[in-house]
Amino acid sequence: MTLGFIIVPISAIALLWALLNWREKRRVEKGLERHSGLRLVFAAAALLTMLFSGGCGSIFLISWVADGARGNDYVSWQAIAVLSLPPLLIGSLIWWLAMRRKTG
Repeated sequence: MTLGFIIVPISAIALLWALLNWREKRRVEKGLERHSGLRLVFAAAALLTMLFSGGCGSIFLISWVADGARGNDYVSWQAIAVLSLPPLLIGSLIWWLAMRRKTG
């Protein structure tokens, strides 16, 4: 087992966290509230979940259509939807919860 399986996801989350943190610094300069660091970590993890589940699902769906859709009985659009939509929806929910603001 290589260390890449650990380093790549951690570095991707760190990169997304840095980008979100930079965005939050710009929000502070505009006089808006800043999100906490924990919210940014959850938002980065949610973005990765949405990217990989939605991205892979759409690649498989496009590949399925390109292979002749109806003539290809090995994989159906329902199987792609069942495997890619739940993580995409959960990632979207986590993103929404991490980025929403309480109104006073």
